[in-house]
Amino acid sequence: MLPVMLNHANEGRVTLNRVVDLLCSGPARIFGMTGKGRIAVGSDADLTLVDMKARRTVKDIDMASVSGWTPYAGMEFQGWPVMTIISGQPVMRFGQLIGKPAGRPIVFAK
Repeated sequence: MLPVMLNHANEGRVTLNRVVDLLCSGPARIFGMTGKGRIAVGSDADLTLVDMKARRTVKDIDMASVSGWTPYAGMEFQGWPVMTIISGQPVMRFGQLIGKPAGRPIVFAK
């Protein structure tokens, strides 16, 4: 989903601030996820770094998911995630999974 939204930002359909709200801040706020969706003291150090100029064609083989496929296969997008950091530890760099899984259960506000 992120490359789709970054492509929309590159084409002027949405701002990067709106992408962050739609994919990060908004879901954290709506579902009451403690420590998620923003960069702040006390929040988890979960970040995704993106290259807004990178162009890539989506391929099923590149999907690190249980299904192993994507409805976006064959589509080209401009704007691509280049690194994902979870709890302060890099877990993906330039499309390659690195390190050990570092996720923790999400805490929901009551």
